[in-house]
Amino acid sequence: MTAILNKDDLPPYLLDIPELDLSNELYADPLNGQWFTLAAWTNGSRRNERGVEDVISRQSLLLAPEEFANIYDHLEAIGNVIGNLGKPIGSIIYEGERKTYKYAAFHEFEIAFTTAIAEPLVFVQCASSDTGLFINPDLWLFLELEEKTPCSGIWWDPERGVEALRRRMADGDKLEVVEIRVTYLLKYLQARQLSLVIGHYRHLHLFNPSPNAIDSFLEGNVTLGSRERAVKAIVQSSGLRADFASQDPFLRRRLDLWLEIKPPTIDIDDPWTDQPTFDLYAFTMPTRFGPVAPARWSHFRRDDRRSFEGEVCDFMTRIYFHQEVLSKYEGAAGFSIADDGSVSCHHYWNLARSTARLGNELLTTAIGDFAEGVPLEEWPHWKQYAVDPSSSETTVALRKEQTVAAAVSSVVMALTELNAAFAAMSGSLGTAIPDPPWQGFIDSLAGRQLKWVYPRSAGDDEFLKRATLASTLVLDAMRPVSLRKLLRVFGDELHLNGETPPRPLGSRNLLQWVALTAVLIENFKPGVASVPVLVKQAEGKSTAVEPDLQAELEGLYRLVRDEFAPLAFLYDLRTHGGLAHHPNLVEARAAAVRLGLPDKNWHRADYMRLLKLIADAIRRISGHLWNGAQARN
Repeated sequence: MTAILNKDDLPPYLLDIPELDLSNELYADPLNGQWFTLAAWTNGSRRNERGVEDVISRQSLLLAPEEFANIYDHLEAIGNVIGNLGKPIGSIIYEGERKTYKYAAFHEFEIAFTTAIAEPLVFVQCASSDTGLFINPDLWLFLELEEKTPCSGIWWDPERGVEALRRRMADGDKLEVVEIRVTYLLKYLQARQLSLVIGHYRHLHLFNPSPNAIDSFLEGNVTLGSRERAVKAIVQSSGLRADFASQDPFLRRRLDLWLEIKPPTIDIDDPWTDQPTFDLYAFTMPTRFGPVAPARWSHFRRDDRRSFEGEVCDFMTRIYFHQEVLSKYEGAAGFSIADDGSVSCHHYWNLARSTARLGNELLTTAIGDFAEGVPLEEWPHWKQYAVDPSSSETTVALRKEQTVAAAVSSVVMALTELNAAFAAMSGSLGTAIPDPPWQGFIDSLAGRQLKWVYPRSAGDDEFLKRATLASTLVLDAMRPVSLRKLLRVFGDELHLNGETPPRPLGSRNLLQWVALTAVLIENFKPGVASVPVLVKQAEGKSTAVEPDLQAELEGLYRLVRDEFAPLAFLYDLRTHGGLAHHPNLVEARAAAVRLGLPDKNWHRADYMRLLKLIADAIRRISGHLWNGAQARN
């Protein structure tokens, strides 16, 4: 569809006063964009900062395509024509002396003085408790939409994982709006084979206008549009109104706009199949044989007069994509992505059978599996990321590269091992601690997002975000209660810091102290009562021992502290990285350098190295706990 009206159609005087300008609604192409406004309703009338009262009432109805031209002359003021839209009415019909009772349901709206019967689609529902917009349930029932949560006003398509219909508040909660994606609207109109008719009313009152505005304002009415264009716009301009004792003087401009959107044609031989927006016969993917049309293995109504472009290959011939193709589905409602790169959307579709990641650059699958697994509307998205097949040498090298998902899983496996080692350590000390110290899980929000595709071109912000997520997964899920309970076996002070008065340590420092006690038990096999003394000596807070022993103790303390460096880095990055506050880049860079990372220009390789350092550190800590437990047994 094109613009409702041409700019030349509108008299220039209607554009002279910006506060009373209605041209945006008259010039717009209603179908140009992702969303179409089905209805709008201003809740009350208030002036904005420019002294303008802006009131909108927009409702929509369905009508046989030929009827709009028949009712054209009767389309006047919106309120007069569809003021009772959607209201069930019982009435008495008089035919001479004969009386007949008639009931009109909400979905049967008779347009006065015509024989046309319309069906309300979205209309203003007036109730004793509230007034708002009501959506004909046939709309979301046909489109198989689900409301995300009850009364949320958001209906989404679970098969495609996108919002399709929504009710929202705008203009500071003064305006209620119902919008639908244009593609879904056209699909619905095509199925119904009915036109959408929009009745749009808007008035602008400019209060206390300036003398210049009063002088340039011209009164009068103008009607624009035609039957052929399926548009009728009535613009009324009323001069200065100063006859209200309780109201300031104002200028008024009012628009009554009628608009028809005709339904797309339907394929009578196959009316229930969604036709793709591209040519299936010409759509190809690169393979080692050359470009091949995946539609050879897709199910659609064939045209015997046409043949597929490109070459012919086997069902299992591999096609390749940049892994960024998955970014569209990461975090999208209803979608899940496995570690091997398989994609699924509930029970609707999945690409899984032959799908695999090649390192962190490429995703590969069989062209036949792609054709059968991915719905047609998703094909153009995948086409954007399709690449030529890699050489055998490149493929072998990529397969040897650890994937991001595998690196994250390695961290979680190390944390799970830590829990087992902690249980062994606490058991060796004769205390039962049922709750493990780490209580996170890999499918948490942080765990999932850590596995997301890490683009090669991503900058420092991506690294800082991932480091913060890693801190959430590792440190925030570390429960201090269990750690303190273990340290209390050795007395009432190890779980406290050395300040005056002492305060409880956080989870990271508690774990470090647990590891230190395990190292001391592993190396010296002391009695439980002697451990706090050795800890203080290791810290250098007590030197009442032989110099050689003191050096050994301090060396063990430095060993544990160095092994905790990756966890200290996570804490520092969360503190200085600036994910939720202004970043302290000097401190963030210093923390990275202390861990052996660059001070800036961090990339995926640095992220992978960080994950390895974290996993290795946790495994070393677990090793100390295991060894300490064995020394006690």
